Amino acid sequence: MKQMILVVDSDAACRDTLRTALQAGGFDVAVLYEPNRVPKRLEEERPALVIMSSSGAFGSGLDVLKTLRHRGDWLPVVMLGEGDDVIERIVALECGADDFVSKPFNATEVLLRTKRVLSRIRPVQYRDPSSRPPFRFDGFELDYASRTLTFDGKAVPLSENEYAMLNLFTSAPGQVLSRAEIARRMWPDAPRRTAVVSLYVHRLRELIDTRTSAPELIRTIRARGYVFRPDAGDRNTHPARQVNRSTLLAESAR
Repeated sequence: MKQMILVVDSDAACRDTLRTALQAGGFDVAVLYEPNRVPKRLEEERPALVIMSSSGAFGSGLDVLKTLRHRGDWLPVVMLGEGDDVIERIVALECGADDFVSKPFNATEVLLRTKRVLSRIRPVQYRDPSSRPPFRFDGFELDYASRTLTFDGKAVPLSENEYAMLNLFTSAPGQVLSRAEIARRMWPDAPRRTAVVSLYVHRLRELIDTRTSAPELIRTIRARGYVFRPDAGDRNTHPARQVNRSTLLAESAR
């Protein structure tokens, strides 16, 4: 079965050029001219990858990319930029684009870049978050479809940022995430907000620690960042972890 690529650009000539090259390369192709219609389209049909203009007459592809990444959707996206603007390229990559190609482009190069992105991305990283099975750990269950957290069947209130951070940790269990990486993934439009990462980690720990006696499910790795260890939970034998203000301030200062 052929993989489908969604091309999003207000320029009809650009859409046609890409469609011809991608179809010749063995892909099925769908097209849109309005970036703002992408989220709705993804609810109806999931492409393997999106090629999308960063700006245009019918909306901002960059804003759509930020929305997808903030809600935990890591569908591969190749951004198309206007001219050789280095700043635009950097911003797109910081916001989570998998690649960036400047206009005017060579269609064969875009085809090869598309294939390269698809070859290095694992399917679990970009599937629809609502189709992911709930993540369970030490009595908790994180439901990606409803964006809710429960403990022993009872709802645990989460703010938007707390959910985004827990979604990030459960998507990479056992992997050390630096404060810079967490900030970039949570706030792609303001990736330098590393100073507040420790505060949200502290809030998330409080939500977990008041309900379970697991020893540091979210652990601080000195000089590196944080790691989520769901296999560390054992409510029957481990005392609850205590987090005090001095610990929080020390972590924020690192």
